[in-house]
Amino acid sequence: MVDFTLPFGTGEVRFEIAQDRILDILLPRDVAGSSDTYSTIRDAIQHPIGNIGLASMASRRDSVCLITDDFTRPTPAGVICEGVLDELNKLGIPDSQVTILAAGGLHRPMTEMELRAKYGGLLNRVKVITHDAWNENGLEYLGETSRGTPVWINRLVAKANLRLTVGMITAHFVAGYGSGPKTIMPGASGYKTIFHNHGVIATAANAMIGVTEGNPCWEDMAEVVNMLGPTLAVDVVLNVRDEVVAAFHGIPTSAQKAGIKLYNSIYGFRLKEKADIVIASANPMYSYLDQCLKAIVHSSMLVKDGGTRIVAAPCQEHLGPDFLRELYYASFYPKWPSPHQYAQRLAAGKINDIADAVGILKFLECNNSQLTLVCDDSFDSDLTKLGFNHAKSVQIALEEATAKHGRGSHVLVVPYAAVTHPVPS
Repeated sequence: MVDFTLPFGTGEVRFEIAQDRILDILLPRDVAGSSDTYSTIRDAIQHPIGNIGLASMASRRDSVCLITDDFTRPTPAGVICEGVLDELNKLGIPDSQVTILAAGGLHRPMTEMELRAKYGGLLNRVKVITHDAWNENGLEYLGETSRGTPVWINRLVAKANLRLTVGMITAHFVAGYGSGPKTIMPGASGYKTIFHNHGVIATAANAMIGVTEGNPCWEDMAEVVNMLGPTLAVDVVLNVRDEVVAAFHGIPTSAQKAGIKLYNSIYGFRLKEKADIVIASANPMYSYLDQCLKAIVHSSMLVKDGGTRIVAAPCQEHLGPDFLRELYYASFYPKWPSPHQYAQRLAAGKINDIADAVGILKFLECNNSQLTLVCDDSFDSDLTKLGFNHAKSVQIALEEATAKHGRGSHVLVVPYAAVTHPVPS
């Protein structure tokens, strides 16, 4: 028997399995992080992609807004923004002309503790504001994209002379990849904008993981950024220990694209064979169920039709913010709709939160196999009411799946399923 340890939020869970049943272990490639993150950031800024960067775009007269991802991403925004601020100072732009926006799209606001963990001493250096996608008074309307998305952007972002996004490159199941233009759309956008881009547009078949060009969701996001004026990015690739491996600076689409090849070399794989059973950890996105959809959808690409997916995630915040709780009960209670039925409900405007509802649609579309969740016991009541199969431990879930598929059934183990994904051969 082989003993396995899977990451489970900030802790871990264990299970054991016979060696001859293991089809593969899809671990990200182990790469070293930078020994000096601050210097890595400064070097990236000083050597921008295509020679378009702070040195060529910043002006002493500029008001600058730094837009970062939020608590749901392990991006070390503090040290990255420190490097950006020091470069701005060198170019004659003082801290007093800079604001940091914690841009979480429709995510809940960050707590004081989360802000301090994210930005550290920068809270005493520059003003840090939390984006509110629901506050229309704090948004600026810029018009519509060619795909009909009404573009409402945080007013601080819209009014700044120069914008710079900070994010981590990661796979995303409708936007292709995170960071780049995604830090602004949906990160710093209004709810109407998010609902159309991550909702209406994201229902398209090509709105999928690992695709940028030809993905209408990604292309619409890039168009939103182009409507803003001067905008740059510092995007990073992290290893599984959340250490910065490399940084990329330039216009948002260029910075993102430059990092995707490295990201895929760490987290991508070419699937040789699908498994009867997939055991996956939702790390590093595990706080509530909606975040876990990434791991759930990714694992559906690895399992045989009729197989079993076991996804381990604490979901310590259960269904997340109140609007997500309402969405999940409206979607799954008292019984699950078919993908076609749910798509019809979206098209008829019967679901208010269409952006997050598209994640549910993608989830329903990928139900080619049984899903068993392993979460904190405190989540059991909601999971039972919503019809989700769940088990007390990965070991129990594996034993149940083995009874169904047989002792000779093969198992894929995916320790970081939210970011590990198949790439085209």
